Amino acid sequence: MGNRIYLAGFEVFYPNALEIGASLKAECAEHGFVGLFPMDNVINKQPGRSKREIASDIFQANIKLIENSDIIAANLNSFRGAEPDSGTVFEVGYACALGKKLYGYMSDDSLIWEKVAKHWGDVRLGDNGRYVDKAGMHIENLGMPINLMLGVPVKIVIGTFEDCLRQIAKDQTETAQ
Repeated sequence: MGNRIYLAGFEVFYPNALEIGASLKAECAEHGFVGLFPMDNVINKQPGRSKREIASDIFQANIKLIENSDIIAANLNSFRGAEPDSGTVFEVGYACALGKKLYGYMSDDSLIWEKVAKHWGDVRLGDNGRYVDKAGMHIENLGMPINLMLGVPVKIVIGTFEDCLRQIAKDQTETAQ
């Protein structure tokens, strides 16, 4: 396992995103890793460029960062709802397809149906023994705090980004032995 970690997450949406990114990268360095933050990219935002062109540049630049990483550390906490940020989920899926080592961190180990209930309310056990939301849609209940498409390939760390880094470092030490 290498030492370049792509820092996937919704931190890019905070007003002080660059500060947060610098802090995450500093934490990586403390553990012997190189953090790659999505906003490390230099994007041409000159007047006259369309929003679509800028979006395409951001997408391509982040794809390159993921490709140049060895590990993904993804913030999989709920974002604007009961589920993680959709961009982060895409990045994890892309990294999975590339065979990258995947880690995710979450502060809440509640099961998915519990998160849906907290966010949307009115979750009940249906006649078939499955949890359903207020629209009658089934809610996955496989004993994970996140959808199985993330919960299976991603090593989930319940805790902070720092806890995630400690887990990555521990796994690397065990692999090296």
